[in-house]
Amino acid sequence: MKNQTDKRRNTALDVNAIQEKGATNVSSISKAPSVHFAMVARAVTRAGNGIGLEVPGFRSPPRSGSLDRTLRRHSSGSIVAVRVKGRPFAAVIADLVEGVIVCNRLTGREAGDARNVLWHAAIQAGRKSDSEHTHRPTVLVHDSAFEDTTAAA
Repeated sequence: MKNQTDKRRNTALDVNAIQEKGATNVSSISKAPSVHFAMVARAVTRAGNGIGLEVPGFRSPPRSGSLDRTLRRHSSGSIVAVRVKGRPFAAVIADLVEGVIVCNRLTGREAGDARNVLWHAAIQAGRKSDSEHTHRPTVLVHDSAFEDTTAAA
């Protein structure tokens, strides 16, 4: 089949062009910076909650395009916004961790202990995402009755 129609957008997709470009497999999606950011943010949130901290909400990017990290405090909680694009991911993790520290107004040894727990959670989330994405074959089986006149494609 040369072309398929995407009914939602009513546009023609050239299947051969997609195959020639080497369409991305699902496992490489987890390597995308925004997906990696979400995974690490969830891990930091779980770890922070686990040690009794008030964990802010995380988002990306900040409203101001010129800043790498912003923090907004509200009566319902805080929001830490971090720019991911064009930065080393270790800097992004550092901004997530420091956002939690600043929101909780931690200092000294208490801040150091919390940093250790949060960094450990973030690193484990990165390792887990790298090891979980192995290629597993998928098989679709269609067992139709002899009288069935519906064709499956």
